Amino acid sequence: MKSRKPVVLAAMALVLALPGWAGAATSTAYVIETAGAVPPDLASMVTAAGGTLTRVQGDFGIAEATSQDPNFAANLGANSGIQAVTADPAVQWTPAPSAIGGTATGSSASSGAPPNPAAAFFFGCQWNMLQINAPGAWAQGQFGSPAGKVAVLDTGVDPTHIDLAGRVDTAESTSVLTPGSSPCGPVDETTFLDFFFHGTFVSSNITSNGLGMASVAPLTQVVAVKVLSCVGSGSFGDVIAGIDYAANLPDVNVINMSLGAVFDKNHNGRLLGALAKAVNFANGRGKLVVAAAGNNGLDLNHIGNLTEVPGESGSAIAVYATAIDQSLASYSNFGNKTWVGAPGGDLPNPAGPLPGCPVPPSIQSLVIGACSSFSLFFACSGHANYLFGAGTSFATPLVAGVAALVSGEQGGGVNPGQLKTTLAQTADNIGPNDRFSKGRVNAGNAVEH
Repeated sequence: MKSRKPVVLAAMALVLALPGWAGAATSTAYVIETAGAVPPDLASMVTAAGGTLTRVQGDFGIAEATSQDPNFAANLGANSGIQAVTADPAVQWTPAPSAIGGTATGSSASSGAPPNPAAAFFFGCQWNMLQINAPGAWAQGQFGSPAGKVAVLDTGVDPTHIDLAGRVDTAESTSVLTPGSSPCGPVDETTFLDFFFHGTFVSSNITSNGLGMASVAPLTQVVAVKVLSCVGSGSFGDVIAGIDYAANLPDVNVINMSLGAVFDKNHNGRLLGALAKAVNFANGRGKLVVAAAGNNGLDLNHIGNLTEVPGESGSAIAVYATAIDQSLASYSNFGNKTWVGAPGGDLPNPAGPLPGCPVPPSIQSLVIGACSSFSLFFACSGHANYLFGAGTSFATPLVAGVAALVSGEQGGGVNPGQLKTTLAQTADNIGPNDRFSKGRVNAGNAVEH
């Protein structure tokens, strides 16, 4: 591997926004729920009601349509076999973290030797890998396996980054964005490339070539399923379509959803139910759905009629975030409605300088991820750039990575229930259950289980 050196780090701060509805414009997109199987003449029903059928998820009786007619929902809903027609506005599923940029250079060529994640340039900064005992799994020869891929439902991925080259299944990766849904237009909607940053950051914590940064399961491949636009927004319909797509990939065992938003159950019941139906379908197909618990600082045990989805959707498991001092991250949702936790980073930094970490101590309590060279928001035009940030979004892929290690160890022959049990039984107890649920994941323990 070529020598690597850091460059001057430039601060690139963004406002940390809570997820919620994106804009107040009236939506022309609809989610259609059918009573049983999708009617064979649904397209003609939609046309007669003044709309256009855009997609059908026949696996669980959901379809999508668009219409300019304000009476569309009522007109279509009057047909036999139609259970509900619900407006589906865009949702801001991913907050943008404060971030710092950095660069490492190196060769991504494989020597054929076992991976050595601890040799990565920024490994001295990766306290998150130490907290989940990833080295304990690597010491047992557990680096993941192509037998258990992880589908990353997000903003896409950059497969040309030095740490993701060869680690992305480009043949199975896809975009399910509805035409006209992205502010960046068709270039975003028709490719799985990441024009934001989020999906690339998340993916590199699951798998990497160990050049700039280590990952939990470096021999695991990720499948990028773009469900969010270049600004991190998307519809329920697109998220549901992404789950359906990933659920039908036979070589995927884990679905990572580092996205989430809080909704009122009373006002959004139909859409929430449709999302839960999709998650449960994926679970039935043998996929463990791992989702972010959210960055609202909420006790999920005591939020009344509110719910955090997809973390609380159906059979999904929600992941809370911890900080460098092993406390709950200041922004993280928490409670025993989550499943397990993992490091997600936080500021300010309460710890001393990390040995071998070539970034200022003030930001060492954040976590690192690869930056997409296609990003329209960060100056990552090369293929060896990295960001530092914080969020439950970045804790979630660590749990997905541990699940991939366990799945790979078993040759893919482990079901979601078994994975959930293993994650819980091997986690480290770091505090009371009503705050830290079943504990923080431990990769070394999990692969020994």
